Amino acid sequence: MPVSEPVLHPYRGRNPAGTVKLHARSADLVGMSLQTIVYAAARSRAHGPTAALWHAVEVHRSPAELDGACELTVCGSLARVSPEERWPLVARDVCPACATLAR
Repeated sequence: MPVSEPVLHPYRGRNPAGTVKLHARSADLVGMSLQTIVYAAARSRAHGPTAALWHAVEVHRSPAELDGACELTVCGSLARVSPEERWPLVARDVCPACATLAR
């Protein structure tokens, strides 16, 4: 007698009868969490033919805790955070990748 393989449902896995269903009071409903992204301005150093640019840094803590340390920028480079400057900057020497990604 051949053994039948369990049928896999693309959304419910192996056992459709034992799946978790959303209820009206479920924690997975839209609107349960609020994500706010704050950016700080950071200045990179000139390196070879590359000019020093202003970059955006995602801040995951209070902006008052920024101390001018080097941070990873939105575009992936390292730059020193400037607590006295705010993003977006009105300057000509702004990183184009950060300006696009940090809108």
